[in-house]
Amino acid sequence: MPHVMERLYSAEMDFGCYDGEQRLTYMLATIPRSGSTYCAIRLWQTGLLGAPMEYLNFRFVGDILRRLDYVPHLAGEISEAGIAKYWGDIKRLRTSPNGVFGYKMFGVNYLEISRRVPGFLRQIVPDYVIYLTRRDLIGQAMSYSRAQRSRRWFAGMSDTPEVRYDFEHIKQCISSIEDQKSSWERMFAITGVRPIHICYEDLLADSAGVIRALLLDMGIPPEPADELAIPLIERQTDGVSREWRDRFAEDSARELAISAVTDE
Repeated sequence: MPHVMERLYSAEMDFGCYDGEQRLTYMLATIPRSGSTYCAIRLWQTGLLGAPMEYLNFRFVGDILRRLDYVPHLAGEISEAGIAKYWGDIKRLRTSPNGVFGYKMFGVNYLEISRRVPGFLRQIVPDYVIYLTRRDLIGQAMSYSRAQRSRRWFAGMSDTPEVRYDFEHIKQCISSIEDQKSSWERMFAITGVRPIHICYEDLLADSAGVIRALLLDMGIPPEPADELAIPLIERQTDGVSREWRDRFAEDSARELAISAVTDE
């Protein structure tokens, strides 16, 4: 049976062929391990907010590229000439019936596109940007550390190794997350974008309330729509996370104490 992530990019999840003018386009700008897949699926399930997945992360969407008859390079990229046509195909298949199209973007993918095909950026300028972050920086960094070293980005993936707690690597992940947030916020400032900022924790606590507010902010009428049966990804929470958090707190306190003594 295919993993849920494979199904999310398959033909069974397409809306159909939308040939009208898009009412609006939005970008879900985010950072790894901030709950972006959960957020994207919650938005998708409404039937009013498109299907905001990682269509421009070419190293990740090989299946959908091949399904649409685009042959990716070994690096997972498609030719510059093919990108615009591919984008048009994606928009036709993944625009919800009310004319809304959304896509998810990590900062590293945005920067890669800006370096490789800067002219294409004009074609993906969204009407709105939803900026998703996570308040629990330590939890996010621990999750990032585990995912990077095990290559296990989603629950349910098989044949992935377990990894050991690594204080230094978690600190590196904290720094990386903060750098990625700063990078997004610099891009918002440079382009004059005022994003709609939401937090993963708020979405978990009250997804209906957060989504109602998003619809209002983007001027999307809450038209009657049947909730779509888009499968959610299982959350990756376990006892290891709690153990790592305790150890990280202890190691941080010890490091701070040593630093204080050294500075005296």
